[in-house]
Amino acid sequence: MSTLTAARPETRRGPTTGRVAPAVAVGALATALYTLFSWRQWERFETPSWDLGIFTQVLRTYAELRTPVVPIKGEEFMILGDHFHPLLVVLAPFYALFPSGMTLLAAQAVLVGLSVAVVTACAVRHLGRWTGTGIGLAYMLSWGLQSAVASQFHEVALALPLLALSLAALVRRRHRAAALWSLPLLLVKEDLGLTVAAIGVVILIRGSRRLGAALTAGGVAAFVLTTDVILPALNPDGVWAYGDDSIVSLLLSDPGAAIDGLLTGVGPKTLLVLAVFGVTGFLALRSPLALVTLPTFAWRLTSDVPFHWSTHWHYSAVLMPIVFLALVDALVSSPRMKATAPWIASIAVLFALVATTQFPLWRLTDPVTYTDSRQADGAREALALIPDGAVVDSDISLLAYLAPHTQVYWVGNNANPVPDYVVLNQHSGSYNTPPRDVVAYASDHFPGEEFTEVLDLDGYLVAQHVPTMTPQPGAS
Repeated sequence: MSTLTAARPETRRGPTTGRVAPAVAVGALATALYTLFSWRQWERFETPSWDLGIFTQVLRTYAELRTPVVPIKGEEFMILGDHFHPLLVVLAPFYALFPSGMTLLAAQAVLVGLSVAVVTACAVRHLGRWTGTGIGLAYMLSWGLQSAVASQFHEVALALPLLALSLAALVRRRHRAAALWSLPLLLVKEDLGLTVAAIGVVILIRGSRRLGAALTAGGVAAFVLTTDVILPALNPDGVWAYGDDSIVSLLLSDPGAAIDGLLTGVGPKTLLVLAVFGVTGFLALRSPLALVTLPTFAWRLTSDVPFHWSTHWHYSAVLMPIVFLALVDALVSSPRMKATAPWIASIAVLFALVATTQFPLWRLTDPVTYTDSRQADGAREALALIPDGAVVDSDISLLAYLAPHTQVYWVGNNANPVPDYVVLNQHSGSYNTPPRDVVAYASDHFPGEEFTEVLDLDGYLVAQHVPTMTPQPGAS
């Protein structure tokens, strides 16, 4: 009896130092790799979308204790009416100290690293140091994380450590802890209410029926409240802006079109599902934790936006901690599979390394990554020309760089105020026909206003507004 009693804590918890060292090491490596990648992307002025500019404006408002109005989206646009992510406010102190879009990219790398540390610690606890470290490394290199970081900052970065902590608690059968760690997800993004509900379903299946049912009901209620009440109340158009993206919205009005839409893109949709579970050799499907992927799959596979079916962008990031911790759970739950865990971890790492050759982190092996891009001089010159506090119209190229110290608007908006400067990048890829004359472009967008060109370098064009002189009384 005494032997069994003494052995139980070791089996449940494992030596703390044995868990912490691998977790810290792999988490730190992940943070370093993704920070390096993001820094080189930032220094080379690589801009995959306008999102980093938007989130930089959001963090600037929080740091300055203002309402999160984001001019990039439009004059007086309240961003919490677009997506519901108030938890971003926790990053405001860091932005206040280092007001730059790069701060958000570094914060994202840290959040990824934290989630990697949690996954590694959980795997080491249950499967041993080397097997657990291997699973942590495979998660660190997973294509979903790489694609998310390459897409630059998004609010779902906050979800990664929270999901990891919640699901790691599920692996340990600590249902109350799992529920508590999941609750902040409600403040990360509106769709994660359904993910919280799915965690509740797993808790219910595993025997904590009252807690599981309460969490499931609470997650669904939070999703409905956010999408039907909060978002429409804060959105300038009084709607949930993304409610019509789903083919489900057509089911009642046009079932045929809805079915056609579901079948559209069946190839990429199938590839997405296979790619998500394939990183674990499909062993994650042996655990009920895999059910937590269903809400994210549901909205993505029923979307009529092709980006949502892709293995690129940031949409798969939240799926990665789920499937890797489901893998740990599956191995722990089966003595026969647990015996093969070292081989499974080795194969997972090998697969991740091979897959990385097709995903963003592989760029770190290219010497070009560590040199200036051909447009870097033009971008720096454009930024140097624009003083703090100026009102700027810009395409996506420099939004994140301008947001900390100017009032920047996206040139595609319909009703921007007359800017002090217009900034265009002929090589941004956002124009069907790249502009050749920035003055003509600015004059077309702001009729009756006068502009003069002040920069034409490496594809960057900058026009400065020439204010109209108001005649003074008595002047001849």
